[in-house]
Amino acid sequence: MDEDKAQQLIDRQEIIDRMHWYTTWVDLNRVDKQVEVFAEDGRLTFYGDDHWIEGKDNIQEALVPSVAKYAATHHYISNIVITFESPKTANATSYVQAWHRPADGGDDYTLHAQYHDIWVKIFGVWKLSERRLKTAGTSNRSDGPHLEPLGRT
Repeated sequence: MDEDKAQQLIDRQEIIDRMHWYTTWVDLNRVDKQVEVFAEDGRLTFYGDDHWIEGKDNIQEALVPSVAKYAATHHYISNIVITFESPKTANATSYVQAWHRPADGGDDYTLHAQYHDIWVKIFGVWKLSERRLKTAGTSNRSDGPHLEPLGRT
């Protein structure tokens, strides 16, 4: 195996590990650790192009009350596809299934969605530059803002 292919396998695994860490920290209600996967100028949206949260500090500020709404969550990531645009830039798509138990005693619900990510390698570490959540649907969720739908063609 040539050196470039070997490095790409290492990079792919690092990105996958960071994707898993992100969801682990969400489930442990550790937003401070969750946002460590983002680049300083990273951005995030759950609701489409008009609702970007930009900058790691702003992402943390927005996620703290969002995660606190739940007594418990449980996230699964699967079907991960990573394509490298360059040795320092990668696109990733993954499926996410996330169970939520509201802290206010409301009904549990499950989110069925995809993460659409852009990753960048900064000083040898892969960081999340952009994360977009696109939703296929939810089970038992009737409240809250409208999530960005997953388009079908």
